[in-house]
Amino acid sequence: MSLQLRVATFNIRNSSAQDGDNSWPVRREVAVAAIAALDAEVVGLQEVLPDQLADLRTAYPDWTIVGAGRDDGVAAGEHSVVMVRPGDWSVESDETRWLSADPATPGSVGWDAELTRIATLVRLRHVSGVRVGVLNTHYDHVGELAQVESSRLLDRWAAAEPDRPWVLLGDFNAEPGSPPLQVLTEAGWTDAIPAAAGGTWHDFTGATDGQRIDHILVSKPWQVVEAAVSYHRPANRLPSDHWPVAATLHLP
Repeated sequence: MSLQLRVATFNIRNSSAQDGDNSWPVRREVAVAAIAALDAEVVGLQEVLPDQLADLRTAYPDWTIVGAGRDDGVAAGEHSVVMVRPGDWSVESDETRWLSADPATPGSVGWDAELTRIATLVRLRHVSGVRVGVLNTHYDHVGELAQVESSRLLDRWAAAEPDRPWVLLGDFNAEPGSPPLQVLTEAGWTDAIPAAAGGTWHDFTGATDGQRIDHILVSKPWQVVEAAVSYHRPANRLPSDHWPVAATLHLP
């Protein structure tokens, strides 16, 4: 049986940042609307703090939202949550792992990273019985070795569960063709977004030609039907300092 899955990734910018007119309370409804506009069945979000998670649960009461806080493995600190729309897909299991040499240790920091970084692994089941895996992550913004080792970790985790095809979502803090992305593409992952798709990070300028550091990659046998950066501005406001990315995938 062939099927399609629409996925998206979006760094919503943490609510603790001093962003003035772009602070979370001001743009909360806009961010919620931007997520809805992606029309995705599975959405990976980064930089989600507990108050933002509560807002998302209020805005999307029927969705399944999973992911633990990076500081303690429960609720403290940023979350890399995965949202699953009610419908054909359900969550079989989920877990949070740390991008470090001790991936089961909450709060652990990897290699030359400046901050604790995590990935959320979600195993999904379609009503047809088809199973797929989703990895949502946020790489360190400083540690170049940590970025490369994080890619190796994620590839190993997916390879350890070959019973299902995998989708990798996240803010990699690295552009296409950079070493951490090369690790993944050389391992057989496909970058879903066209090279000319435009930038994703804009620092609340609204620019569309900045760095593309937000990515969707897929393992075999996923096929990419279409993928793009979304430059939608609900109510003519910027929903975050990143633009979200969405892709429609086909599983033959």
